[in-house]
Amino acid sequence: MDMKRLSLRGARWRQVGIPVASAVAGAALGIGAMALWGGGSADAASLDLAAADTTQQTTAVALQTLEESVSTSGSLAAVTSDSLAFEATGKVTAVYVQEGDVVEAGDVLAEIDTLQLTADLASANADLVRAEAMLSDAEDAADGTDESDAQIASAQAALAVKQEAADDAESNMANAQLVAPISGLVTSVGYAVGDAVSGGGSSSGAAASSGGAMQTGTTSSTTTSSGIAIVGQQDWTVSVSLSESDVSLISVGDQVTFSSDDVASFYGVVTDISALPSTTSGTAYYPVTLTVTGAPDGLFDGIDVTAEIVYLRKVDVLAVPTNAITTSTDGVSSVTVVASDGTTEDREVTTGEVIGSYTEITDGLTEGESIEVTTVTAGTTGSTGSTQNGQMGGMQGFDPSQMGNLPGGFDPSQRNNG
Repeated sequence: MDMKRLSLRGARWRQVGIPVASAVAGAALGIGAMALWGGGSADAASLDLAAADTTQQTTAVALQTLEESVSTSGSLAAVTSDSLAFEATGKVTAVYVQEGDVVEAGDVLAEIDTLQLTADLASANADLVRAEAMLSDAEDAADGTDESDAQIASAQAALAVKQEAADDAESNMANAQLVAPISGLVTSVGYAVGDAVSGGGSSSGAAASSGGAMQTGTTSSTTTSSGIAIVGQQDWTVSVSLSESDVSLISVGDQVTFSSDDVASFYGVVTDISALPSTTSGTAYYPVTLTVTGAPDGLFDGIDVTAEIVYLRKVDVLAVPTNAITTSTDGVSSVTVVASDGTTEDREVTTGEVIGSYTEITDGLTEGESIEVTTVTAGTTGSTGSTQNGQMGGMQGFDPSQMGNLPGGFDPSQRNNG
């Protein structure tokens, strides 16, 4: 299932405590925490702060790289691939590759016997020479009569047929070797030495070649049409489907981080977003193409990967945990600054974007200062201290880095909207 994820990268925070919920002013803190966990109406969500435990902790202000992303999954697919088969008729005399080999464009992969092909080419060329001679004789004997013109036309037609046969014989000679048209990984080998192939490989299947890098001699007489398949190793894509809400967040060019159990993390970009959705069980999903960038090692066709599409990123911004900020009814935001001697002061700050569980500070704080963060845990006594379904107790030890995994499609960027 696709979902939005919230990340904090490049951490240079010295964080003694972990914030637990969105920042709200005064007694509204308890209501905000309840709203975060879907606790019903405001009346049901009200907290008696006297019945709640609060802990003051200190966090150092630092520059951060903050980002939000959409998480999805798919499978790697090679952009280039080819399936090769002999176009000539003959018997396989050598197979130079096996499944798993990496080849370069122009490498010879297999060969068939050229004895018959050579004889066919010699015969076709001899027929062509005779046809040319017949046309020359007809032209020399031309006297302008209808009969003479007919003989020339006939000789010309015969020459055209012999020329085509000679071209085919020459092409068959060239096709006696199966040559890789692209560089890549050999994923299947359907030829074995001794197999009989017929123009275009049109015969019934045969066992795949096995063993060393080269085979010669006659070992079987099976006919085959399976050929040799190569998958390119340079260009990869991942096709995914996103919900309407998720696809509205991303754009072509957004960076993607891929991860897999099989290979190390690698990167890519969004290269295509379909304007037309497909519908599954009444829900619209939009096809999106992600393209791998660079040349990462160890990628294979069909590997399952997780993709994090980063749709919002701010680098080297001054940011603090959102619940370290108090906002008054007139919209003034402030934080509690802790001096080196332990004394505190309330200081007005100017806020920017809310990204994940952090809020950008555009004025009022400097890097290296320390601020207070209030961690709230629910009390266990009193009717006003409990929450619907007893969910408030689950906030103890809450890790804001896991906010992307909250149920119900919670959007942390809306956490200060009441």
